Amino acid sequence: MSVAASAEPVAWDAHIGAFVVSGFEEAARVLREPGWSSDPRTLADRPFEVPPGALLFMDPPDHTRLRRLLSPAFTPRAVERLRPRVAAIADAVLDGLFAEGPSGDPADESDLMSEVAYLVPLAVIAELFDVGAEGARVFRDQTPGLVRMLEVAPTAEDVARGAEASNEVMMFLLPLLLERREHPRGDFVSELAAIPELSLEEVVATCVLLLAAGHETTANLIGNGAFALMSDRTQIAALHADPARAVEELLRAETPVKLAGRAALTDHDLGGTRVPAGSRVVIRLDAVNRDPRRFPDPDRLDLAREPVPHLAFGAGHHYCLGAALARLETAETLTRLFARFPGLTPVDAEPRWRTSSTFHGLSELVVRPGAG
Repeated sequence: MSVAASAEPVAWDAHIGAFVVSGFEEAARVLREPGWSSDPRTLADRPFEVPPGALLFMDPPDHTRLRRLLSPAFTPRAVERLRPRVAAIADAVLDGLFAEGPSGDPADESDLMSEVAYLVPLAVIAELFDVGAEGARVFRDQTPGLVRMLEVAPTAEDVARGAEASNEVMMFLLPLLLERREHPRGDFVSELAAIPELSLEEVVATCVLLLAAGHETTANLIGNGAFALMSDRTQIAALHADPARAVEELLRAETPVKLAGRAALTDHDLGGTRVPAGSRVVIRLDAVNRDPRRFPDPDRLDLAREPVPHLAFGAGHHYCLGAALARLETAETLTRLFARFPGLTPVDAEPRWRTSSTFHGLSELVVRPGAG
């Protein structure tokens, strides 16, 4: 599904049969106000099955209950305790960038997406879950399939591949969760499994969602951010001066998730446009985060820009649970990447972007180390 941004804040798109929201204030209302559903099964003409217990597709009150139980593990304070380990993982991954080739000499080129952007969040999740090398391999092999479940308009193949990958991950996680309930290790999975109000199904679904959404979004943000910085090297100093502020601007300007879907449960007046109950709404997060009514000179990347809240991680009760972790992983990875390789250069002026209705990310980003 191709969804074009509109010059209007809200516009009907007959091709996809949905209202497209490109304005910041209008999108914020959809994400924050009641009367909207995140469950695709609420649309009678376009239903498809979703994984049971998946927070992303739940509405209140079920969503409220599950979110309340999970949130303590993802607060900025809880995530900040992970910084030393995330930094160590980023360093270890970067040790392998431009590793020795068959001749024993360092490689001249390397794919930053496969060698760094995807490896860091994968390693962090594998360590959080304490699944060892076997679990890391399962996660690496199945994540591409899991991500296909998150397309706003999944094809039949996306649904089938997503279900297959989800089953593989659940088969791996179920015995591990049962064992951690009996013999907790102090890891993230043990903490989830120890929450008595959470069913085993909900714990498994949460782990699968973290693996799919958390891994993909963070990998895209690292790749998009690295390419943006190589395209405008004057911004690298701002990254090192204030990594947290820099990541907020990268989230705004290079939003890793392009679309979010909702269904109207009641009639709405949205920016002067009537949206009847039962309508589909597609939020263009990338356009929303470049709304000139909200962001001055929105197409200019400025890592020293005074931060203004954006919608890259959504808003309201579906605000991304893993946002703090994604920010931390991106800041630690990008600052270390450009400290080690200040002359890092893309091989192609225009790299290969993924074909996806939902995600804004690179399929490949081949780089050279450049002059130090």
